[in-house]
Amino acid sequence: MEKNVPLRFLLIVFFAILFGCATTGEIAYLRQDIDSLYRQLIDVQKELKQLRSESSMKIRKSQADLDFMLEPLQREIQILRNAVDENREYLQRPQQELTAFKRDFETRLNSLEEKIDKVRKEMEAKLDEVSKASKAQPKKEPPSQGEVLSQEAMKALYKNAKQTYERKEFSAAREQFKAFLAVYPKGELSDNAQFWIGECYYSEKNYEKAIIAYDDVIKKFPKGDKVSSALLKQALCWLKLGDKTFAQSLLKRVIREYPHTQQAKIAKEKLKGIQ
Repeated sequence: MEKNVPLRFLLIVFFAILFGCATTGEIAYLRQDIDSLYRQLIDVQKELKQLRSESSMKIRKSQADLDFMLEPLQREIQILRNAVDENREYLQRPQQELTAFKRDFETRLNSLEEKIDKVRKEMEAKLDEVSKASKAQPKKEPPSQGEVLSQEAMKALYKNAKQTYERKEFSAAREQFKAFLAVYPKGELSDNAQFWIGECYYSEKNYEKAIIAYDDVIKKFPKGDKVSSALLKQALCWLKLGDKTFAQSLLKRVIREYPHTQQAKIAKEKLKGIQ
């Protein structure tokens, strides 16, 4: 670093030498003053540099503290902005979503009704072909119209179909239950037989036909004790088919209309798993 000598001392030395009026002692004295001032200047420069460094550190620290304080506020502001934007979009969407949902619901309902009609026709065609109550039952002539069979015969026919189901012979069991209904369409076990037809389809993972079979339980035997079970199993079928909307609606109906049943308890657990 070059020495920054005060201009006034350089002038004194210059004129003293120029006019020959300065002694050697005076020149040496002036040099001492210059060196002393130079050292003072160096010290001042060091102090200034230190002050600048400390000031810069304080500024950086203050800036960091400020950033630290502002960061959570900025996050909250951003969250609020996002919430406002989402709510704004949500408020603009309900009518459109409601219209789309209604259209989709009507389409699915029409499709389901068509499937119900088709399957019912298939069932009627098969019933026309049924000439036996069961392969395991002895051959006998079908009862004439108006003839009332004994309760023992009805129960035996139902029991035989149920045992076939328990052996996991679902197709055979289904035909036996259909045959039972052909003979006893309005008997005390008829709603059970219709329900087990749905169970046969469910066990075969034919969920669409199972839904239709359970629907017959609900519509044909609305006062029977299998309605709540049929509604619950319909909901489970819709879940298997991946339609949570219909499933939730049916589960809520079970809870609402049959609140104190085992089916309502199961429906509540299923709803928790969906939501």
